Formats: sequence, C-alpha cells, structure tokens
Amino acid sequence: MQQQGALIVDYGPAFGGTAARTDKGIVCVVPVQARTRPELKALMREMVTELGGECGHCPNCPLGQQG
Repeated sequence: MQQQGALIVDYGPAFGGTAARTDKGIVCVVPVQARTRPELKALMREMVTELGGECGHCPNCPLGQQG
C-alpha cells in the first residue's frame, strides 16, 4: 500500500529528517520538531524540491502546511 503522507517520527533533537526517491515516488521522514522549528521545515522542503517533489501534495504533512 502506498502512503500519501509523511512519516512523522521523533528520533530525538539531533535528527534533521530525510527524504529519498523510490521507484514509486518520494519517501519523507519528517522530524516531529519540524512542527515548531521553521529551519527544519525549510530544510526538509529543500530536500523534497531537490528530489523533484513539491511540498503541499501530501495530506496532513507539516511540510506542506503554511505557518
């Protein structure tokens, strides 16, 4: 089953998130800190853009939400 959202995890304050391309699209592992730290959100959005993605398409993902 293919998800259409980000996996939101808490791997501790040092984890900055990751995004990777797979044969079915892009998989994002978003740190829970992205909800409150704009610099982490910006870093993750940049990773997605570099992989050819566009934030805002996955429902309930904090990367695509304004604010």
